[in-house]
Amino acid sequence: MPNRICTALLFALLLGVVSTASAQVSYTTKLTSGPFLVAPTAVSVDWVLLNNGTSPADVRVTVYQLTPTGKVVVGGFTVDLTLAAGATTHNANGVGSLFVVGYYYEVVVEATSADVHPNVNQWSSSGANDFIPGTLIPAGSFVNIKVPKPPRP
Repeated sequence: MPNRICTALLFALLLGVVSTASAQVSYTTKLTSGPFLVAPTAVSVDWVLLNNGTSPADVRVTVYQLTPTGKVVVGGFTVDLTLAAGATTHNANGVGSLFVVGYYYEVVVEATSADVHPNVNQWSSSGANDFIPGTLIPAGSFVNIKVPKPPRP
């Protein structure tokens, strides 16, 4: 009898873990940077997020390299995170590793709140004063992509 109880508890635990792990996030906001070119002197491309809301927001960031035949996800992965209210985060990636000078890219941000504001900027070194003027894509320049509403049950 104890084995059946242990088996039932293990099954319930696994079911709970799988349900939590497979829960899908319903993003309500989707923003695009539009296409941008990596500058000839860039050594780093950095995207930044600010949650200006009063609640945490789930966010997904996908960076695409744009090609004549379509979009390719840079690095083959997206970044999924929960951003606390009032918090900021960023992700800087090297040119030559994930980004290539002379290629076009797009940053797409999906969020559960319209209070999440992204930007993209490029740097000529890792120094604090080496931002490349003219490469900033501020939050106000991101374009809202309509998110389809989920079907009613």
